[in-house]
Amino acid sequence: MTVQRKTQDSGREHSGSGSLEDRVRALTTALVDGTTAVADQVHGLSDDEIHGIEYDQSAPLGDAYRCFLTLIGGGAGRFMQGSDVFYPRVIGLGEAARELLAENDVPFVLGASDRVILMHQGYQFDFLRGPVPDPEVWSYCEGEAPALSYARFTDWLQAHVTQQTRAWARLVPMYEVEKQKGPGERRLYFSRRHPDGSVTDEL
Repeated sequence: MTVQRKTQDSGREHSGSGSLEDRVRALTTALVDGTTAVADQVHGLSDDEIHGIEYDQSAPLGDAYRCFLTLIGGGAGRFMQGSDVFYPRVIGLGEAARELLAENDVPFVLGASDRVILMHQGYQFDFLRGPVPDPEVWSYCEGEAPALSYARFTDWLQAHVTQQTRAWARLVPMYEVEKQKGPGERRLYFSRRHPDGSVTDEL
């Protein structure tokens, strides 16, 4: 599924109330809708796994991102399918992002407080910026300059949860119809191309 971008107003307040952890928990809970994910497909990470992610890049995790990793850092069904955002694929994203910038001769350097959290199909990535609990999310895509996408990580998460739960509710019934087709019938196939050039076939 294509990763979409939408710049958020940096002055906008969070919707709802409660702590940062409460907001992340509410958003990740919304993924368990029976289509995007079911309960046994939601995998949080252990402290050791989170430490591995933390030490992989020098930038801080940020409290909101750490909570995300604790709750669903190992994956959540179909959520963010097609992007490297979950453990263990998140390991090494900082280096991969720097290589991508260099390959494209982009005059931008990831700073000490920039943590890459997502790589999509080897040509675009998202990164946290700033040593704060709920940092900004910036994005880079080939042919464009890195730019602010969301004022807060929780805004990024909310946007993806909303977009993907709606999309999977529409797409999954279509997938199920394709699965029921016989050997001689024309079927639609969807595949994922990894940064190393390999392809994983998926319906």
